[in-house]
Amino acid sequence: MADEQPGKLTRLLESAPRFWGRISAQKQLLLLGLISISAAVTFTAWAVVDRTQAVINRSVEQFGFALAQALARGGAEALSNTGNVEGLKYYVLTEMGQTPAIAYVAFVDRHGKVLLDSQALPLKKDVSARIFPIYKQQPEPAVVPGVYASPPSFRPLMNIAVPMRRNNQDLGTCWVGLDSYAFTILGTPRETRYFLVSIFALVWCLGALCLVVNYALINRPLKALSEGASHIAAGLFGHQVPFQKAGKEIDQVVDAFNYMSNRLQQYNQQNIDSLMGERNKYVSERNKLELVLMSIADGVVVCDRDNKVQLVNLAATQLFDKAATELVGKPLVVCTEGPDSPAICRTIQAFTDTLSPGSLEPVVQQIHLGERTVRLNIAPLITNSEFLGSVIIMQDVTRQAELERMKNEFISNVSHELRTPITSIKSYVDTLCNHGEKLDPDIYREFLQIIDNEADRLMYLVNEVLELSRLEEADRKLERTPQDLKEAADYALRAVNLMARDKEIELAVEAADGIPLIRINRESIERVIINLITNAIKYTPTGGKITVHINVAEGGKEMRVDVADTGIGIPEDCLPQIFDRFYRVERKVHTIKGTGLGLTIVKKIVEEHGGRITVTSSLGHGTTFTFWLPLDDGGDYSPATTGESEVDGGPPGPAVSTSAVS
Repeated sequence: MADEQPGKLTRLLESAPRFWGRISAQKQLLLLGLISISAAVTFTAWAVVDRTQAVINRSVEQFGFALAQALARGGAEALSNTGNVEGLKYYVLTEMGQTPAIAYVAFVDRHGKVLLDSQALPLKKDVSARIFPIYKQQPEPAVVPGVYASPPSFRPLMNIAVPMRRNNQDLGTCWVGLDSYAFTILGTPRETRYFLVSIFALVWCLGALCLVVNYALINRPLKALSEGASHIAAGLFGHQVPFQKAGKEIDQVVDAFNYMSNRLQQYNQQNIDSLMGERNKYVSERNKLELVLMSIADGVVVCDRDNKVQLVNLAATQLFDKAATELVGKPLVVCTEGPDSPAICRTIQAFTDTLSPGSLEPVVQQIHLGERTVRLNIAPLITNSEFLGSVIIMQDVTRQAELERMKNEFISNVSHELRTPITSIKSYVDTLCNHGEKLDPDIYREFLQIIDNEADRLMYLVNEVLELSRLEEADRKLERTPQDLKEAADYALRAVNLMARDKEIELAVEAADGIPLIRINRESIERVIINLITNAIKYTPTGGKITVHINVAEGGKEMRVDVADTGIGIPEDCLPQIFDRFYRVERKVHTIKGTGLGLTIVKKIVEEHGGRITVTSSLGHGTTFTFWLPLDDGGDYSPATTGESEVDGGPPGPAVSTSAVS
């Protein structure tokens, strides 16, 4: 192994000249100059720092002697006067606090006894290294005054010893320790070495940077020409090399290269123009087709023979609830994810799986796509008897289907409600016509009364249907004027008074004092209250009570009306459908007569006034219908006249205006 090391070193030394020989003379000169300049700058910096540090050290030594002599005089005076130096503690603490470079101060008598040691005082100083107590272990021979250095393993200090004399009498020695690194330019010797190495590295880096810049400036023209030739080879005709300012010969080469590039670009442009003319015609026709497809309100999807989406318009993306990028190029079965969507795939697959593509006929089919009802119109794409794919027109007919369902349901319900009274009238009329002379007069009159009642019911049903149709007219607007809502309620009570008396039901209106006038269509609101009270009378047992409460809702922006009864109540599962057309809780047995349109009309009228209506009920305890009408329509109306009014008379109330019918 020992023999191998010299061999390796020898081979390295032999290869160094070969490596150096491969470098051009220009680079060799640049590298040698860079190393020389770096060394010269580093040596100069070291010389300046060393000389400056020597001057600083002499100044520090002079400062230390002056400080030690001042402390020695103070110590000698204290020993002469009091026999101790305890009085100098505060002075020593102050001096050390103001001068961080002072590591310690110690007073020693001529016998070597330490009289005062600053290290024993309560100082707040960072002592990261031990201080060698030279004043306790004085060097032999000790020369006072003198300067001593601390041992290597201790904190590096400049230990200055000055004698304490009084009247030519030697009283002891004053020791002052100064931090050797507190007065250096760069800190410790290690930091000084780092500084010099940093200067060398910085100069080297700057020189290297200059070398790279110089090399780049020299080789830039050739590199630009090489890149230009690469662009031309890649087909980028017309590429121009920037003017280099690198000499007459190179500038001529650059000009010739740029001229050649321009000529190649002209020849290439002529060929491109002829090709682009044909392409633009094709693109123009294709764009027209796409614009037409995109502007179609119905969804359009074009698939190839493998049922992959090739074209899709905005309406189709809305039906699929996906972006066009998620649809184009993918199989239709992937695009139509969801429980109902595979129906589209099955329909199209059945359409394209035919054995005779030439005989394909368009297919129209209606399917469900999520919550939408979509009508599919599928037509083949055939060119020269070749099946290329299919075009799917997707029409969203959800609204039409819903309207058709509502129309059929309405006709069915109306037919059912009309058939009952007509059948009853027909049967009783047939009986009277065929057997009228055989009937008892009382039975005869009873049959006629039944016919009259059923005719009234039939007329009432027709009027309800006409009223509902009138309310649903889109261009119909109610004429509203400022009205007293309590007067409308009083009128409604009088209208149903006889019906309530037949069942011995008490009717009452309770209105808060000072309620304002409100802009309403009085006839319509009276109809609302009459329908609600009539409905309550039907489902309230004999002896019950129906009360209409009128007051201003919290916030002062709405008028609230409650119609509360003590009737049989409504089952909770029936409440969500209570305002639907022809819906009746008694739908199955029809023990109570009605059309099932009254509450629907109530809701329509309230909503046309910009209000809302709700219902709360408890079985066996009654039902309360509550509707709100807006007050904030910009009108400024005086409060309605308050005080108690009663349909059949009654005593006045102080806070609530009350009308009652019993």
